[in-house]
Amino acid sequence: MKRTKRALALTCLALALVFLAGTAYAASPLLRRGSRGAEVKQLQGNLIYLGYLNDVADGIFGAKTEAAVRRYQSRNGLSVDGIVGEKTRAKLAKEVLLLNRILSTAKSCLGLAYRTGGTSPQTGFDCSGFTQYVFAEAGISIPRVSRDQAKAGIAVPYSQMRPGDLVCFNSPVSHVGIYLGSGKFIHSPKPGDVVKITELKYMDLTAIRRFTGVLAG
Repeated sequence: MKRTKRALALTCLALALVFLAGTAYAASPLLRRGSRGAEVKQLQGNLIYLGYLNDVADGIFGAKTEAAVRRYQSRNGLSVDGIVGEKTRAKLAKEVLLLNRILSTAKSCLGLAYRTGGTSPQTGFDCSGFTQYVFAEAGISIPRVSRDQAKAGIAVPYSQMRPGDLVCFNSPVSHVGIYLGSGKFIHSPKPGDVVKITELKYMDLTAIRRFTGVLAG
């Protein structure tokens, strides 16, 4: 009797999981031109964040959104049909989550002291020790020193800079940080200072490198 009840309980649990999986799948329909609503708005926000859409997120899947989706698919090895299905949705989500993790880790270090040769929150950071640590926490390996970091990854033109990109300063490069968006970056500046956010306009930006994906165009 106990075995029968247990089997029945396991069967009910399995059916419940199948139902929930089906519900989750049904809650994520294909998005295409003409689609409207919150999921389209989220899609547009992600495309804007990743640099593929230069528009507002209005929740209406029109020609600009379709063109951005096609460009994203083309640049990321996906079938280019302008329709957001499971594979495109998953790829977008993974890239956005990666950038969010980088920015979250970087901001968690705000206020930590600069230390020459420092590479961890426990010791403090120099500029390249900070950037190497942040990317490593997101599963990305980059060189140790600023001049080598400035040669790694993908070169990014200023017009395509996005949050999560490495920003490099001076010629030859002697300082690095991570771009946050809105003209600001986070870095570990110099002895006697701490990890903080600074506006790019005060710095001599000479290179931008990407370790988190491809260029939008």
